[in-house]
Amino acid sequence: MRIFLDTSALAKRYVQEPGSGELMELLTSNTSEIFISTLAFVEFASAMGRKLRNKEIAEAEVTEAIEEFEKDWHQVFAKIPLEDMLAETASAIALQYSLKGADAVHLASAQVAGAELFVASDNRLLRVVKKMGINSYNSESGPYRY
Repeated sequence: MRIFLDTSALAKRYVQEPGSGELMELLTSNTSEIFISTLAFVEFASAMGRKLRNKEIAEAEVTEAIEEFEKDWHQVFAKIPLEDMLAETASAIALQYSLKGADAVHLASAQVAGAELFVASDNRLLRVVKKMGINSYNSESGPYRY
């Protein structure tokens, strides 16, 4: 299965949050290709910095999460680069569905990847994903049902 992770889902792979167990079960129980946007690299660092600043996790946990993410960045993920055509598609999606720019980039990236499943923690974004004909899943909602 071709699975696309937006950054809200991606973070659950490295930091224990609601839905982390369900996400890991999904990713390990399938022979899957895991796609992410290159935008996720910056967003992940930002999310870890925010968690540290808000004292949600310790500095050692942030360091470990970033090290694991960077390893997976090179070895696990199929990355969709933010190029001109993708930016134009994302712009059209943002305008059509009133999405934040980053969400539109993730959705356009999922389309480019030919994703069969889009995983995120943002239910508003997942409603748009469904409208665009891609299966969606929020791991905070419980185990994935095929």
